[in-house]
Amino acid sequence: MVTNMGDPDLKSQTRIQSVSRAVQILLAVAESEGLQAKQVSERFGLSLPTTYHLLTTLAAEGMVTKDDRRYFRLGPRAAIISDAYARADVVPSNYSRAINSLAQSTGETTYLSVWRGGAVKVLATAEGAHAVRVVGLDTGYSDNVHARASGKLLLAFAPVDVREAAIERMRFTPLTPNTITKKKEFRQELEAIRERGYSFDQQEFQLGVDCVCFPIFQSEHVVACITISSPSTRFVDTKQDLIARLAETTATLSVN
Repeated sequence: MVTNMGDPDLKSQTRIQSVSRAVQILLAVAESEGLQAKQVSERFGLSLPTTYHLLTTLAAEGMVTKDDRRYFRLGPRAAIISDAYARADVVPSNYSRAINSLAQSTGETTYLSVWRGGAVKVLATAEGAHAVRVVGLDTGYSDNVHARASGKLLLAFAPVDVREAAIERMRFTPLTPNTITKKKEFRQELEAIRERGYSFDQQEFQLGVDCVCFPIFQSEHVVACITISSPSTRFVDTKQDLIARLAETTATLSVN
């Protein structure tokens, strides 16, 4: 069956339903500790025969595997996709348009950041008309996670084991008098970010510069984030507007 996808980024405006279902099932398996065919069938409203056909096809391709208890889990070939994505620095076109639009509408420098190789990396930047660039925070930068709004946000929403491992190996270098340098305080900051839903850099990375950062969700997982930086003197007056613009933009980019 072929249905309309309605995605302006794609040359083809159609999608194949069986492929879409297979991808959805693969993601569901990846997000769980394993699923039985009946659970998949009930979750997606599919008949058991259809579910088995899709799962056995994925298994035959090595994307999933079935254990002795008949639970389907990610297969060895799924690692190829994971590793390739972790190495890639390609910016999705809708993300690129979003940060450029924010930079133009706010006049401030805007950053797109993601997890790469166990670090929070700046994947792309866009400068506004009266933007003041944060010194050293260029595309590709991945250091001093503890002092960056993006680093704090992605850590706050990371799995507990990933977050704790990162905290334990951090050096907490004091870049400014405002930089958080204690593990206890840093953990409290991450908890506040999870409750609030977004993060700030209050002159923690560079004196005179404030930042606000919002997450982009994919199936309840934070996959990237967008940060807007501004001179602290201007941020006092524009803070609420920047928050509203970021909230609207990242909500549009997020997928449930």
